[in-house]
Formats: sequence, structure tokens, C-alpha cells
Amino acid sequence: MVADANDSACPNCKSLNTTKLVSKFARFRTEDDRIDAMADRLESMNEPELGSDLRNVVRELGKASDDDVSSELEEMFEADMEGTGDDSE
Repeated sequence: MVADANDSACPNCKSLNTTKLVSKFARFRTEDDRIDAMADRLESMNEPELGSDLRNVVRELGKASDDDVSSELEEMFEADMEGTGDDSE
């Protein structure tokens, strides 16, 4: 980051009362990297005590894939928890 000694005017309202904000940067990882990181977290994690904890893990795992399948995984989780899941697959 380079400090800019020159105060800039707002391009919209021309006010000199401005502040620079620093945004977060994106860390791009492949789907495999994201899933591996999730697997490492799961290995170090104790058995989830609450269904909501397990649901969060399922949701995060779904978001780790390139095609966000968190909704589908969560639906499958819910069906399994209710005992209505299809065991034939």
C-alpha cells in the first residue's frame, strides 16, 4: 500500500472531507484447495453436538464447490435428519 499525501476531492460531490478505505482482497483458491481446507477442518473438529453445527458444516462444504450446491446438500441433510432420505442412491 502506498500512502498518498495528496488529499483528493470526492469525484461526485467535490468535497475535500474524504477518507480512503482499504478493502479486503480476494484470495482465489481452486475448488480442490477449498475442499481440502474444509476436510482438514473436519478432521480437527470434534463431533458436532448440535444439528445446527452439522448443518453449518454441510452448508460450508456446499459453498466450497465451484457450483454452489449448499442448498442441495442442506436439503439432503434435512431429509436424512427427518428419516425421509432416499437410501437407494
